[in-house]
Amino acid sequence: MWSAAVSWPLPEGAPGPWQDVLFRALLTVVVLSAAQEPLRGLGVGATWRPGTLGARVGDRLVGPAVRTVLAAVLVLAGCAFTAGLLPVAATAAMAAVFVPVTTVHLSQEFAGYVTEDDDGTRHFKVHHHLHLTGMALLAMAGAGLAAAPGADPHRVTASMAGGLWGAVAAHYFVSAVSKVRKRGLRWPDRRLFPFYLTLFDRFRTGDGERVRDAGPVRLLVRRPGAGVPLLWATLLLEAGTPLMLAGFWPRAAIGLGLVLFHLGSRWLLAVDFRENAMLAGLVALPLPAGAGPGLTPDWTGPVAFAVCAVLSFALDDRVYPFSNLPMFADAYRPSPVVTLRCSNGADILPAPATAGCSTAGLSREYAAADGDPDAFCARVRERVAATGAVLPADTAVWVETVDVTPGGTVAAALRRLRPLAPVDEEREPSPGPGA
Repeated sequence: MWSAAVSWPLPEGAPGPWQDVLFRALLTVVVLSAAQEPLRGLGVGATWRPGTLGARVGDRLVGPAVRTVLAAVLVLAGCAFTAGLLPVAATAAMAAVFVPVTTVHLSQEFAGYVTEDDDGTRHFKVHHHLHLTGMALLAMAGAGLAAAPGADPHRVTASMAGGLWGAVAAHYFVSAVSKVRKRGLRWPDRRLFPFYLTLFDRFRTGDGERVRDAGPVRLLVRRPGAGVPLLWATLLLEAGTPLMLAGFWPRAAIGLGLVLFHLGSRWLLAVDFRENAMLAGLVALPLPAGAGPGLTPDWTGPVAFAVCAVLSFALDDRVYPFSNLPMFADAYRPSPVVTLRCSNGADILPAPATAGCSTAGLSREYAAADGDPDAFCARVRERVAATGAVLPADTAVWVETVDVTPGGTVAAALRRLRPLAPVDEEREPSPGPGA
């Protein structure tokens, strides 16, 4: 069995135990941090996409008592893992809670978005910022089991570290290959930053957040070619992640590169993958014991990489936590941004407080309405009524269409769709030209 070859010798005189404990403690912090969103997001009144796990069992998990029990199991398992008490069983327990809860969380109606191919085919994709954490837990549990029954704690921890490294490398490598498969070498497109910076700024404005219109953001929008080298660097970094399995220094360089990539994405695009950034930071550290310079690589990481990559390609994101998502690789189509505004369009009412979902969620629902604005506005009225928000009498639903030319110039057109307040059909004012 391949696990018999795992040696992970400690450098002579190295203080191994504390390094192992630190590795397990940091991993536990990442898992508990990542679990907060799915546990808090499962609230009474959640709506589920048909055919998902949430539609089948979600209503059983939304109660405060159930969520408290699940959180307690996760914390206790994390503490046991940190202390080295049955670490394989503790990791399996964390995975047994984190994976189903996150799967149900991602079954909610607005936990995703729609991508579009060049031929117009649409695909629904769940938000996948939590996928790497779930896949890392499964890979670590499998690597721990493969370390052989009765192995010493250091060998088990070291084997789990290899599972983590393999999962991280597979996650980003699959992402790079998926981008190239979908867009070829055209993925580093001069349209990407202008289009998505503008679109995401509109979403955040609709949610009531402040947006930046200066510095690098303005530069990347006004000079589309400036972002192309950044996109090439990102693609090459992701494609090169298997090299982290060759030893400490490649792993540290790639791990730090991934951390900087996620920090840059958060700063520029407000794409928050903090859990991935934390895992990449953990990968870059010389932990656990013996994982620094001078370590002879074993087969734990490559096997974990191969298994995770094959499953990710085969399952796409149909089965959490495997992901085959080529971010920002869908066709550049005009994208609607739905907001609630006063009659003249000057003042925006935050969508989360008034409609109970994000501006991005409203916009995706409008895009899926199949050209029926009346039915869509009726649905918005229901959402507003469910929140109990009291809106000005002249509130209307507005749609701004964001588009980009092949050269990277952004074009946006705003129009009023329908008044929000229900009125008699005979008295309903005309929506105006272009509605």
